[in-house]
Amino acid sequence: MPSANSTADLPDSESPTLQLVQANEAEMIESSTMNAASWRGSLDVNAYLEREAHLRNTNLSRNGGITYWILVDTAASPTVKGVRRILASCETLRKRALLARSDGEVTETICHAVGSVYCNSAFRGRGYAQRMLADLASILDTWQQKEGACTDFTVLWSDIGKQHFYARLGWNVYPSTHIMLSPKSARDCAYGLPNTSLLSAEDVEDLCRFDEALLRSAMAKPASSAKTVRVALVPDAATMQWHHAREEFLGERLRDRFPFTKGASVDIASRGRAWCIWTRTFGTTRNDDVLNILRLVVEEEMAVDEQAMPVVVDEDQAESEQGIVAAVAAILEQAQLEATFWGMSSVQLWNPSPLTLKAAKKIEPSAILVDRDEESITSLRWHGKVPPHNTEIDWIANEKYAWC
Repeated sequence: MPSANSTADLPDSESPTLQLVQANEAEMIESSTMNAASWRGSLDVNAYLEREAHLRNTNLSRNGGITYWILVDTAASPTVKGVRRILASCETLRKRALLARSDGEVTETICHAVGSVYCNSAFRGRGYAQRMLADLASILDTWQQKEGACTDFTVLWSDIGKQHFYARLGWNVYPSTHIMLSPKSARDCAYGLPNTSLLSAEDVEDLCRFDEALLRSAMAKPASSAKTVRVALVPDAATMQWHHAREEFLGERLRDRFPFTKGASVDIASRGRAWCIWTRTFGTTRNDDVLNILRLVVEEEMAVDEQAMPVVVDEDQAESEQGIVAAVAAILEQAQLEATFWGMSSVQLWNPSPLTLKAAKKIEPSAILVDRDEESITSLRWHGKVPPHNTEIDWIANEKYAWC
């Protein structure tokens, strides 16, 4: 029997005996053990396996929410542990999503997010990862959909740069920018910004429910072009709680502290609220620790256009913009304070709107828009019915909360 890492008698990547299958319990642990060096950060392997088990117990992952896939050679015998030799592996997370046609008709659908794409270093250069993803794309065409239904789209975040590897398989690159702000102490805070309120875990569910309603309403507005299809992953409580379960495990394990605050909110005089939900991301070193803003929302004053950019719709645009910029600046500054409290190296917010960038510059004039070219490259694959020629698929609310 070959060992799990044996290179003896490796099949060709085009071999008909290769098959993408769901991992059993032992294979799931073996796969996570193999990829730990890539994603465990500063955890040891056992703690990393505990974290993965912790995430499997979240609402997003339970009841088939997460699926572990492995590429195996069906002609080979299992190893002595009863684990098939894993040539490549990945995971998919089932997520709620919205789709709006150009006429504004909004439908709810299931999207799958692909993550933890990994090939054992001993097996690399043989085309196994490409074979795995090609087979996965075919499986995901109908995976976990109602009988006869087709998946509309799937997403992933590439950590191998904006290469053609994923694009060749249909996952096309989408905007992957962020603003990065430095931590800040209270004595350095800007003067005259509105007061903020910190959010707790108890606030998240109601905010997410309201956020979803706003997003549905915005997407229900007819697109400016008949050749536009808009999609969005739903920023629901299950998604936010998955991120928070991750930070809570790491906060207690690495810092011996529990991250109670989950974001910040501010009232915009008689115009609703602006608020954000954040999470703390712990990397391999302290320089890799980041406070990520998962979702930023400005209620009532924002609509969403086809480029996923918020635009002001108030008649008194100048006054409205000033209020929004001040509110968002206050929220970002609160995030900077939280980053200092936790010893984070920076605050990051993905794909900011022009007004959000203006707010960032209000509190940190040197803030710039960073175009990521190596990690977390947002990518989307269309699986649904072939849209008319030149149809544009716009990803609305392309923010960190969607990542996995």
